[in-house]
Amino acid sequence: MRLLRSVWCQFVLIGMVLFVADRALFPEPKPIIGPPNAERVALQVQALTQLQGKPLSTAQQQMIKERELRDELLFTEALHRGFIEDDLVVQRRLIRNMRFMDPEQDAEDSQLLTQALELRLHLADEVIRRRTVQVMETLIVASRGEPSISEATLRAAYQSQLDLFEEPIRYSFSHVFLRNEASQTRVEQLVTALSEGASLADARALGDVFLAGYTFKDRSLAEISRQFGDGFTQRFSVKAERLGQWVGPLQSIFGNHWVWVEDIAESRVKRFDEVAQDVARDIRRDRDSETIENWVNATLAGYEVLL
Repeated sequence: MRLLRSVWCQFVLIGMVLFVADRALFPEPKPIIGPPNAERVALQVQALTQLQGKPLSTAQQQMIKERELRDELLFTEALHRGFIEDDLVVQRRLIRNMRFMDPEQDAEDSQLLTQALELRLHLADEVIRRRTVQVMETLIVASRGEPSISEATLRAAYQSQLDLFEEPIRYSFSHVFLRNEASQTRVEQLVTALSEGASLADARALGDVFLAGYTFKDRSLAEISRQFGDGFTQRFSVKAERLGQWVGPLQSIFGNHWVWVEDIAESRVKRFDEVAQDVARDIRRDRDSETIENWVNATLAGYEVLL
């Protein structure tokens, strides 16, 4: 009790109370991050607008800003951890940039690196920024460890997305080609030869050159369309129903084709053992993304975010 009544003890207690009250009522301000770099956001908006052929929605633009803010956080945290100074790839780029800026200077690499860091060149280099963000992402994922994926998890993921593993009908075929300007005489010669059972080699000798080739193996309708055009593919899918017979002429964007269907592989769903590695890869990728996003959200809580 005497200790509590002493002036010094009361002074200490009052100081502690004031200190706690100050921290509670006037906490230290959080560091500020953002707003996202307007120039980088504008470039991404422009690129995506051109890609999809129409203006971006408000939600899409917001996602770009949030992604830019995310990368800024990862870059900032990497700087705080000294990754720039320890990354040999970044160091070599900074040294190269310094020599490019002044080819005449004769200085050691260590001196150029020091100068580059003092000039803060790494802050304006997009290649270094992307590299540093990727390194930070890799380290975040590595800190989680590598949890195993059970076969039950793999099979459940496989069953939930069977439509992704569906193989379309695939055709194997050969063809003889004639340009649109081919004479009627040549057309009749070719048709006669085919009806008389001419070999593929003999039939091609009566046709024109087709630069993409004459034999196509295991092609889906989508792949055939990319090669010959939609009109040809629509006619082909209707008429190419039987094996070992000539079909044609089928008009394409190039001319006319007489097609010999060699094989038709029916549509099927790939077996689990065929795609297990792909499924595991997708699961790991999703887990990595989730780990990074959780880390970003937790770290952002320590910042004052400006969007």
